[in-house]
Amino acid sequence: VFSGDPPVVGVGVGSREPGRLKDTRANIEAVGEFVVNLVSEDNARGMNVTAVDFPPQVDELGEAGLTAVPSAKVRPPRIAESPVAMECKLMQVVKLGTTNALVLGEVVAMHIHDRLVLDPAKFYVDTPNLKLLARLHGSGWYARTSDLFEMPRLSLDEVSPAQG
Repeated sequence: VFSGDPPVVGVGVGSREPGRLKDTRANIEAVGEFVVNLVSEDNARGMNVTAVDFPPQVDELGEAGLTAVPSAKVRPPRIAESPVAMECKLMQVVKLGTTNALVLGEVVAMHIHDRLVLDPAKFYVDTPNLKLLARLHGSGWYARTSDLFEMPRLSLDEVSPAQG
């Protein structure tokens, strides 16, 4: 997440080789819309299957045993099994060298599984129970976000300036 107003997310998308975009980036650029489906421990295997270099005509979600459901404000579907899905309108593609790009999108709708919402009026989410995974480096390293802790941000009044 890069911004709250407007809400902006960024996704790094590589290419197979210079001049040959991955289907993800090609589809985003062609449609101008996309969905960021967060991955939990429960749907990790399905996510891993969708990362396989299938030919463009293969239904990755079907191969992964995941379910596509209509989005509310964008054309691409979201994944029903994802605990959080963010529907996005393409803002910008920032090219990073010859094979990679940072795709920035404005979030226009968000879906969170009901069982993970603690207080809908205040938008409180049961963050630890999301059990999200974070992709790290290389082609297979991930981290669990289940080891969370809260550290309230200090105010200026709570920190005394260093005495010179």
